[in-house]
Amino acid sequence: MNEGLFSAVEISSSGRAGYRLDHVEVFNWGTFDKQVWRLTPGAETSLLTGDIGSGKSTIVDAITTLLMPANRIAYNKAAGAEAKERTLRSYVEGHYKSERVEASGHSRAIGLRTSAKTYSVILGVFVNDGYGESVTLAQVFQQREQTGQPYRFFVTASKALAIATDFADFGSDLRDLRKRLRASGAEIFDDFPKYGTSLRRLLGIRSEQALDLFHQTVSMKSVGNLNEFVRDHMLEPSDASGRVRDIIAHFEDLTKAHDAVKRAREQLEALAPIVATAEKYDAALTERADHERQRDAVRLFVAEARSQMLGEEIAAQKSEAERLFTEKSDREVSARRLESERDELIAERARAGGDRIGELERLSRAAHEQAEERARRRTLFDAAVKQAGYAAVENPSDFSSLTATIADRRAELESRRSQIGHDAARLLGEISRIDREAGVLTDELDSLTKRTSNLPASHTDLREQLCKDLGLTPEELPYAGELLDVVEHQSEWRGAAERVLRGFALSLLVSQVHYDEVARWVNGRRLSYRGRDGRQIGTKLVYERVPDRRVPLRPTAHDHLTLADCLETKAGAFADYLADELIKRADYRCVDTLAQFGQERRAVTREGQVRSGERHEKDDRTRVDDPRTWVLGWANERKIAALHEELAQLEETKQAAEKSWREVEAERVAAQQRLDAFTSIAGFPSWSELDVVEARERAARHEEEKARLEAGSSRLAEIKLALGRVEKQQGDLTARTNELIGRLAKLEASVKAAEAEKARDDSLVAEQSPNDLSAARAAYEALDARLGKKRPAHSGEWPDVDKRLTEQLTRRIEQIGRELGGYSQSLGQYMAEVLRRWPELRSEMDATAEARADYVALHASVRDDDLPRFEAEFKRQLNTETIRELAQFNSWLRRQAEEIDERVSKINEALGAIPYNPGHYIRLEKQPTVNQDVSSFRSDLRSATDDALSGDDDHYSEQRFLDVKRIIERFRGREGYADSDKAWTRRVTDVRNWFVFSASERILETDEEWEHYSDSDGKSGGQKEKLAYTILAASLAYQFGLEWGAEKSRDFRFAVIDEAFGRGSDVSTRYALELFAKLGLQLLIVTPLQKVHVIEPYVKAIGFVDNPGGTFSRLQTMTIEEYRARRDGRAS
Repeated sequence: MNEGLFSAVEISSSGRAGYRLDHVEVFNWGTFDKQVWRLTPGAETSLLTGDIGSGKSTIVDAITTLLMPANRIAYNKAAGAEAKERTLRSYVEGHYKSERVEASGHSRAIGLRTSAKTYSVILGVFVNDGYGESVTLAQVFQQREQTGQPYRFFVTASKALAIATDFADFGSDLRDLRKRLRASGAEIFDDFPKYGTSLRRLLGIRSEQALDLFHQTVSMKSVGNLNEFVRDHMLEPSDASGRVRDIIAHFEDLTKAHDAVKRAREQLEALAPIVATAEKYDAALTERADHERQRDAVRLFVAEARSQMLGEEIAAQKSEAERLFTEKSDREVSARRLESERDELIAERARAGGDRIGELERLSRAAHEQAEERARRRTLFDAAVKQAGYAAVENPSDFSSLTATIADRRAELESRRSQIGHDAARLLGEISRIDREAGVLTDELDSLTKRTSNLPASHTDLREQLCKDLGLTPEELPYAGELLDVVEHQSEWRGAAERVLRGFALSLLVSQVHYDEVARWVNGRRLSYRGRDGRQIGTKLVYERVPDRRVPLRPTAHDHLTLADCLETKAGAFADYLADELIKRADYRCVDTLAQFGQERRAVTREGQVRSGERHEKDDRTRVDDPRTWVLGWANERKIAALHEELAQLEETKQAAEKSWREVEAERVAAQQRLDAFTSIAGFPSWSELDVVEARERAARHEEEKARLEAGSSRLAEIKLALGRVEKQQGDLTARTNELIGRLAKLEASVKAAEAEKARDDSLVAEQSPNDLSAARAAYEALDARLGKKRPAHSGEWPDVDKRLTEQLTRRIEQIGRELGGYSQSLGQYMAEVLRRWPELRSEMDATAEARADYVALHASVRDDDLPRFEAEFKRQLNTETIRELAQFNSWLRRQAEEIDERVSKINEALGAIPYNPGHYIRLEKQPTVNQDVSSFRSDLRSATDDALSGDDDHYSEQRFLDVKRIIERFRGREGYADSDKAWTRRVTDVRNWFVFSASERILETDEEWEHYSDSDGKSGGQKEKLAYTILAASLAYQFGLEWGAEKSRDFRFAVIDEAFGRGSDVSTRYALELFAKLGLQLLIVTPLQKVHVIEPYVKAIGFVDNPGGTFSRLQTMTIEEYRARRDGRAS
């Protein structure tokens, strides 16, 4: 726009320059029915008036339809109609009222034209007096279908056409009309874009934006808000909806990529405890296997170590035996010499009269020997008496009394011993029974820890055989109890549900597709499962055939709690079947009192009493709240805990029984020892065999007599001394020899025993295969390390080592077994949670410890492959697509904002040429809005897209995704906030809302501000209207490209103002009319008659519209002179 186009001088009227509306015609348009109606402004500013509802806006909409595409027109907007009240179809069919359809309750429109053969025409003729040109725009419509929009075509012509002459008398086929129009030189179009290009070319309209401003002027209401006026009528709307839809669509892909990352991370998190526990499980397995190898190697380890030590001990003992044998030989030589010397002394003593002495020596020696024998027997006798529990016997009378007492007590004691034996056997039987029960519980716990159901192990073992033989999975053959559970908030009724549904819960569900093969399998064998001892135990199986198709049952309506209400079914193929079965099997009313119980035909109490008609049942063989008997549900933690508690109680009972057995066993041993003592005492028939005192007294008498005889002879005394010395030497030598003989005997026995033990050890080692021996020897180092400083120093200590090592390793192996059970249970729980969260994995994985490698492999796959790949894809989409697209969107919004700058600049250029007040002009100003939604959105958008186009692709962050997500979720509409988010999106993406507008009245000469106008400064409505009309005029001048002061021009100079003047003040209306006249613009002013007195001086023609009957609008045009004459005539 050059400076010469607008100049700050008084603008004079440019007369009738440019293209102006000469007349507009309508035929079968709205309630203008059956004939052609014409409004003839005659290229001058004119007034269209009439009562409300007469059809004024119908004429305005016809003009708008000629110039604007249908998707840009808000029909009857100025008249305040609803968005869907007026449509192109309603105008073509002539809708004039609605009536209610009784059958549906809806309303339907009633039209003046219902035949598919009728047609409608709207036509406008524009003239340019300066160049003597006429341009016709026309559109032809026909509603050929009962639904949808009418068929139409578009017409332009570089001459004046008329409906009556050019659009009539062509027959019944619009194709004939098209041919005739084309033959007359008119151009025919089937779509608006080509038609729009033609009309803009013919009328000198420079851009679509000019027509947008034309349409905004038509729909402009009263001016009350400067901001809204500028935004809605002076600035082009920027439609961001398509871009927002694209962003949302791409964000869906990004969300999927993010969900994949999130899923992978959640899987890693869920799999992490499985991996950690699997490592512990495998480490425990390795340790247990190592300990089992060590325990298996203990016998060979001990045998080889002891054999080596025995070999060393045998060699040492043989060396010691040789030394002792040499010493014994020397002693025997000395003994023979001393015996010879003694014999000589005895012979000499006999020659000296010592025969009696010899006899007394013999008798004394015999008495001493008898005393020693009696002392030995007395020791045994005293020990037996003490063991029998009696006081020591010192004389023949006590001996006789004791033997009599023992004879009386033996029978009684034997009876008691027999009773004690029975008690001990009973206790051993009780301990054995507890061991069997504990074994069954242990097996049950082992089974439960590998799954999540509450079923007995016998049932799952039987199903395992069935599935293995038929190639099926447990999921394909579930028990009903695995798919039914009591809802958490009704847990008080679990016992009742277990009582009622136990039989059904233990029933196998067989789908129709597997029914035949399952029936054959069941019929073809004796049903059994493997017991603890490996024996096959016969069992019972109930299975239900589940048909593919069945009629769903409808539950009976009720307002009370039934057992079925307390249950939930697991999602899956059997869910519908189970729901039907619960309707039949669990329709028991849950009652709180026996009074209610007695009134119901089918009822159940919390205590487990069940009524079905006249049959009542209560099974208290187990407690109603005992989890050990539960069979319903897919979580078995409580059952496992209860079984662990029972196992602990069994262990306590076993310990008590073992204690009792030890006490009884001690009593039995004591009774047996006493009976053994009675038997020993009975082996001493007389007191004389035990009288040590008598034998010792007899020996003393002989020795005294011998001493008297020896005292009577000196030579005998010398011989006695010599014999005493020799006999002492003999005694010492004999004692030493006997000691040597004993030691040699012991050494010989020890060597023989050691050699036998070594032979047994060597034989045990020799019996082993090379592989077994090599495997055992691999554990020797570990076993040796276990002994440490406690390694035996003597071969006799090795048996204790064997026992100690075996017990130590066994305890650790059992402890590891318990740890494995705990790990297995944890793995099952972790795995079940993974399968619950990602059920698609069930087809490839089970929730058992045996499947841990699959989960570890899945963890590695997710960690090393899926997650990096998903993160890379997520980063790519986030940075190269979503954020880049958001950045481009942000850039586009900034360009829209820059275009507003340019638009305001152009408007200001035009405003500079329009005097607002004498010597003053208006300048439009803008500032960023303080609206929190807009400023927050711009800030969030900036933050989300910072550096997005810098070329650095590594901008991945979870926070950035969340920032983007927060924006796009509002674009998409959050749940519960769809309407408010939709309004928010329109508000923040329409850059017109980014600014607030005000006007500055400035002095032309100095360019200083005289006054400032904004919506918040309290200016009067008239002032705001004047300001708005000034800005509107400048905008029209800019968009229409008006050539100021030209007598003739090829610009468009027509505008419609519908109702705005009718709502404004008289002063502002006059100002606007004078201003538009000075700009050379032709106006069609649409307003009620009340404003005619204000507008009359500025118009040259008036069109009157009425609709007296509501179904037939009429239109009449008269010049202003004709109007005044008619008005004045009525007044007179």
